Amino acid sequence: MINTYKTSAFPPQPPPRHTSLPAEHLAPRRGPTRAVVRVLGLVVVLHLLLSCGGFYYLYTGRMISPLESAKPNEEGKISAQTSERRSEKASPKVMAGMTVKRPPSDIRSTPSRSGGGQYLQWNMDHSILKNVGYYWASWLEVQQPGDYYVYARVSFSGGGKEGMPLVSMVLRKHNETGKSHDVMKAYCSLGNHGSAQGQCTVSQGQVLSLQMGNLLGVWVENHTWVNYEREATTFGMFKL
Repeated sequence: MINTYKTSAFPPQPPPRHTSLPAEHLAPRRGPTRAVVRVLGLVVVLHLLLSCGGFYYLYTGRMISPLESAKPNEEGKISAQTSERRSEKASPKVMAGMTVKRPPSDIRSTPSRSGGGQYLQWNMDHSILKNVGYYWASWLEVQQPGDYYVYARVSFSGGGKEGMPLVSMVLRKHNETGKSHDVMKAYCSLGNHGSAQGQCTVSQGQVLSLQMGNLLGVWVENHTWVNYEREATTFGMFKL
């Protein structure tokens, strides 16, 4: 009798089971959302606006443009006209350069510091004024406070006695109604050339701290002794 319960053959394997995957693995992948796309678009637009604004400022904000920076002058040097214009706007020049004017013949020549005829007058047709006032035909008026270099040159031609020192002073008044006092004083002598033909020159220069409204003028002992040639007698100042 055959034993049907025992056999050497392996039993057949069961069919594979279908395993279920998580929903996130089965769902199709989606691209970036609309919100992310909008944010990226805004960033790109903002970057373009900032770039355009920067280029506009560089070319219209009085900075050196490529054409101006690359343009050489006659000597082969790079042009610096734009830089000079910017420096002038940032710090405007404050200066005065005056040439003497012969006073009317009716001004008295008595040697007195209070006499109006003793203050030299200036020819505005041949003088330079930049941010400096001009008061009462003789005075320079400070309009910006600060440190100034003040200079004066007075040439005398004849007058006085032989060997007699001739004086020239730069006087300052704190305002229009204030009293004048000297801030510079110098002498020269006619020497041995004689009182009629002798000449001498007084030159002065000094750094002064001036306030707004201060007045400066040049005083001489006798204006008839002054040489009124344009290059012989001058007066001026410039801000440091």
